[in-house]
Amino acid sequence: MKFAQMLRQERELRGWSQSRAAQELGTTPNTISAWERDLSLPSPYFREKLCMLFGKNARELGLLPANERVVELEEEACADEKKVRPEQEETVLDASAGKKDEVAPRVYGFPLFVTSRRRILLLSCLLVLLTGGVLIPLLWPLIAFPNPYTSGWGRLALYDPMKDQGQHLNWQEGWNENGASCQFKRDAYYTTQPLAGYFHACLAQTTTFRNFTYEVEAFLYHGDYLGIIFRAASSLDSKYYLFRVYSDGTYMLKRYVDRVDDHAILLDSGTTEWFHKGWGQMNTLAVVAVEQNMTLYVNQRRVTSVIDGAYADGQIGVLAGNEEHPPAEAAFRNVKVWSL
Repeated sequence: MKFAQMLRQERELRGWSQSRAAQELGTTPNTISAWERDLSLPSPYFREKLCMLFGKNARELGLLPANERVVELEEEACADEKKVRPEQEETVLDASAGKKDEVAPRVYGFPLFVTSRRRILLLSCLLVLLTGGVLIPLLWPLIAFPNPYTSGWGRLALYDPMKDQGQHLNWQEGWNENGASCQFKRDAYYTTQPLAGYFHACLAQTTTFRNFTYEVEAFLYHGDYLGIIFRAASSLDSKYYLFRVYSDGTYMLKRYVDRVDDHAILLDSGTTEWFHKGWGQMNTLAVVAVEQNMTLYVNQRRVTSVIDGAYADGQIGVLAGNEEHPPAEAAFRNVKVWSL
């Protein structure tokens, strides 16, 4: 049985609607609908969640062909709900490689290198790791990305290249009933909207930020505008702030109260000269939100500041839209969030 049929069967056996299944998985009803209509397949992140939710492995859910050998680790990830995620595992470097009775004096946690050849070799290996190996790539975002909008103030809380779901931020994936989509491809995160007069938003559903700086690199390939969403109540509730920038540099900041664009409250609008015009140009969009104060940036240049306290915290997201030139398509990468 195909995955689409298995998903519907498992959901209906429990008497769940698509909305209820979406809540259990942390995604949207549109994503569940796309899976059940065989329009898309879940990412590895959602495969694991599906297996845990229904108590079946990937083959039993129809996510693997019957004649394909199931990878042992994937079977274990699906079957064991208590499996520790990679980001929860700790790597311990044992600095005492000598015999148990060889206790070396330490200075700030390091053994004095004059005590043994083994320790000299160990320290040499650690230096290699620190200067060009494993640790520098892991620590590099913390070192290389001070907050450029607040003179370095703030702690880097999130750095996501947006190549896949590797950060476990639960970025929305799939298509809705109108064919609009959120998907990872070509080392970026794409949002599309085929209909004129609409935009399509894609949210990182496990994020919640209150006082923060949020920055993302954006590329408009088709359509009229792209933008960012912040302090979103949830992926199911259209209550958020939306900052959109058109291809000619015109911008708008709105507070959405429901799904109807005409009901949104316009907080500010204007035109910025800092936006790079033309298809495929990279533009960096950012917001600094501290309590009721919000300042918007394009390419690290201040565009406007407003005061509005309707929404205090919530999720971040991205969007692409059009008014008269469908389809809209934009790509995003390198999300950074600093907690303030």
